[in-house]
Amino acid sequence: MLTCFSFKVTADELESENVTIIYASDMPVVGLKNVGGYPELSSALQLYRNRRDTSTFFLFGGNSLAPSPLSSLDRGTHIIDILNSLEPDVMSVTKREFSYFEDELSLRSYEAAFPLISSNVYDKRSKANVDGLLDYVIVEQKGLKLGVISVLDDSAITDYLLKQIVIRDPQQIITETSRTLREKGADIIILMYSYSFPFIDQLLNKRVIDISVTTTPESTILPDEVLPQHPHAVVLNYLNHLAEINLKVHIGKQPKLEMSWVDKSLSEFTKEPIVAGQVKGYTSRLNRLLDQPIANVTRAFQTKRVSVRTEENAFANAVADSLKSFANADMALLNGGIIRGNRSYTKGQQLTRREIAEELPFRSKLAVLTVTGLQLRGAIENGLSEIETVRGRFPQISGIEVKYDSSQKAGERVVSITLDGKAIVPTRAYKLATTDYMAQGGDGYQVLSACPQITLGYMEPPMVVDVFMESMRNNKELGPKLDARLVDIHE
Repeated sequence: MLTCFSFKVTADELESENVTIIYASDMPVVGLKNVGGYPELSSALQLYRNRRDTSTFFLFGGNSLAPSPLSSLDRGTHIIDILNSLEPDVMSVTKREFSYFEDELSLRSYEAAFPLISSNVYDKRSKANVDGLLDYVIVEQKGLKLGVISVLDDSAITDYLLKQIVIRDPQQIITETSRTLREKGADIIILMYSYSFPFIDQLLNKRVIDISVTTTPESTILPDEVLPQHPHAVVLNYLNHLAEINLKVHIGKQPKLEMSWVDKSLSEFTKEPIVAGQVKGYTSRLNRLLDQPIANVTRAFQTKRVSVRTEENAFANAVADSLKSFANADMALLNGGIIRGNRSYTKGQQLTRREIAEELPFRSKLAVLTVTGLQLRGAIENGLSEIETVRGRFPQISGIEVKYDSSQKAGERVVSITLDGKAIVPTRAYKLATTDYMAQGGDGYQVLSACPQITLGYMEPPMVVDVFMESMRNNKELGPKLDARLVDIHE
């Protein structure tokens, strides 16, 4: 696709300039087999940067500091180390970069030899952006200035329990920042984002921005989701791909921008040896830890993203059951988004620490609460409130049976909650096993943040992944099943 778009260019002496922008994002796991990764991306960048007929910019869209087994140990340090070798011009901050909270992200920004930007984040402590993050950047080659903006959606606050920051209105901030960048001489303004904002086409049509880039895998696109249609809106639909954006800037009485772009799989490129060595070093150390056998699969199951976020899931049942048993609780409640493997397992397969760490990559810890029946119902209603958008708050349970009607409006979907065949009593107190994330109100579970916590007698509460792995070690097998503990009566 080739399009033309007029815009103001300050370098009047420049008749035309060829520009290539390489964009990649969503690469939290290193050393994946059968797909391209950072070594291939490094090789691709070398090829583009060695071309003499164009100026090459590399924009990294983020969504990569988590989740992964290695990030659960070093909180994304290895990703920054690898990116330092790739030398991006800028990295966009998405909500995944906040997986280990604001201060850890600040530390990562100081480890980076490149700027990290988030244009609409406001830290209540500093009354400015998070320490180490920039509001925007202007990068320049051969007199051509590229202004870069990056915005978050406010769902990051509830999804990641961010208590110290405020997410300012993205559309307003984009407009204001674009004006600032134009005043500072930016010739082209590009927006990086990671949420399905409805106003992208409008901003492009009004020339607030010149180009937008995002990664939205086909598997995560919702039926009613509308992607931007403007020819300057770049949407990568596959993970481990890059976007090659080719621009020709024409200078004259009516300057214009010609643009075309192509999606390329990283697997098309060879591995660059230096970055391949970095990745091998990280994966080798991780392999020694993770390639320990844990249990045999006695019944096939799957952890597909849509399943764990919209319906009862057998693997989620097993995880919730392990927490309930460990805490000797009446019931357990998890958010489906804690499970990240997005894969299928076959009968007879041997599970190692690696698979479990990939399924449960976050450092969530066990929390045990005293909840009333009324509070439990409120928590379940919250979990069911966004089924349509496949959000991570969907409830996975143990010890109770829940019937609900997904056709009803949010907040009125629970039909019944029973324990041992008897209806939950609104005023009665129950012992609930959950995660520290949910106990603090994460994923919209604010009702749980008001519930008293029960001390387990440990100096430090165990992590959810460790509780589950210990359960499998004891059983030496995993054969999770569906047992109608979570039923949608509308189906």
